[in-house]
Amino acid sequence: MPKLAGVNVLGVVLAALAMWIIGYVWYGLVFGDAWLATSGYTAEMFEGQSPLWMGAGLLLSVVLSFGLGWHMNQKNISVLKTAALFGLWLSLLIGVPLMAYGYVYSPGHSLELFMINASHTVVTFVVACSVLSLFD
Repeated sequence: MPKLAGVNVLGVVLAALAMWIIGYVWYGLVFGDAWLATSGYTAEMFEGQSPLWMGAGLLLSVVLSFGLGWHMNQKNISVLKTAALFGLWLSLLIGVPLMAYGYVYSPGHSLELFMINASHTVVTFVVACSVLSLFD
């Protein structure tokens, strides 16, 4: 399989799909109602929205997966357990703190919303790094 900057392209695509599917399950099935309630949105606000936004979400997952894969490549991480731990640390040290800006600076300071978003970030980083470890 071709590589881009040392990162397996198939691994990136599959890791991105995994992140995207987790997002659907997380925000659509498991925490959908809680996310709507705590974010201030309603389901009606999303009706008629262009499906291109879902594609944009997939593109973000591709970029994140490539970035995670590139960092894993720089550290020569290819063992599943090590990759999962790497994803956990990156999510806790970079992903979650970035998400915390919204919690800190928004007037609502919804801890529940922050926890839904932060836990999603942790899970997707761990899963993406785990998937990427399978493609050297």
